[in-house]
Amino acid sequence: MRMTPINQISLEGPDLSGKTTLFQMIHEKTDYCWNIQDRSSLSMVVYARLYGRSDYFHVEALKKELSNLNNVMILLLPEWRVIAERFNKRGDEIQNLISLKKVYDLFVEAAEELENYPNVITVKTEIDKNMVAYICHNLRSHFQRREFHSLSNMFMTSAACEESLEKIGMSITHYDSGSFEDVSEEMLRYEKEKVYYDKIRRQLLKKIDAELLGINEYNRIETYESRRFIYTDDSCLSLCHFVLRNEFLYGQFYLRSSETKQTLPYDMNFIKSLTRDVFSRLSEYSDIKMCKIDLKIGSGHIIVDK
Repeated sequence: MRMTPINQISLEGPDLSGKTTLFQMIHEKTDYCWNIQDRSSLSMVVYARLYGRSDYFHVEALKKELSNLNNVMILLLPEWRVIAERFNKRGDEIQNLISLKKVYDLFVEAAEELENYPNVITVKTEIDKNMVAYICHNLRSHFQRREFHSLSNMFMTSAACEESLEKIGMSITHYDSGSFEDVSEEMLRYEKEKVYYDKIRRQLLKKIDAELLGINEYNRIETYESRRFIYTDDSCLSLCHFVLRNEFLYGQFYLRSSETKQTLPYDMNFIKSLTRDVFSRLSEYSDIKMCKIDLKIGSGHIIVDK
């Protein structure tokens, strides 16, 4: 079993766009399957702009939210006519029709910037059972069962949304119960990176074996729960760190830099295969039930051929 879970779903949009209705309908359909939040940093950006305040820190917070690809934003933008009709029927505790239109227009501008993000779902129709069913199906199929290396498309799409074709500080969390069936042996033979991957694998597994034998600066035999199972370097894959606790293997990875269009799928496949090897090695000492891969990318970028 493998899974890339959703950490948080944020419902966004102007007042009277249907956020409360969608919140209730998703929970009813999924039996409270996901952590759903009403509004995110996007609302802070919109209202800062509405009232003439600096939006700098709110924009940075929004970037951080969306750079975590386990987070999802659902942005509701029905036609203005629908919003106005709802206002005329039931009013609003804070907005009048003029200020509500300003808020709506600011969310429209934000949607133009965000709608191509891989973890932003923009809904421009009214919410009904069919739309809720579509949203829930999209959330389940898009995240949970995909091959780990195929998730590189999300990083590439996110980088492509930036004018510089570079996204700073992206991350994703992925789980595997030990099957590792999505590892591609063919991708591990990628000519441009094969030697590099083999070097990292050798060095890390040698490090683990040495620590278990007590070959370290302390002449101390480490247990399978050692914190010293680590690979570091100043190359693109800068850190691989494994910690085993209570039959749960944690793998933390930091890619200093990765070209998201051509190279990242191979990097992610290698990371999954390396986790498989460490899982196998440490399974000699513990009945590991699950592993967690935390991947952070310092600079995810796209190189354009000239």
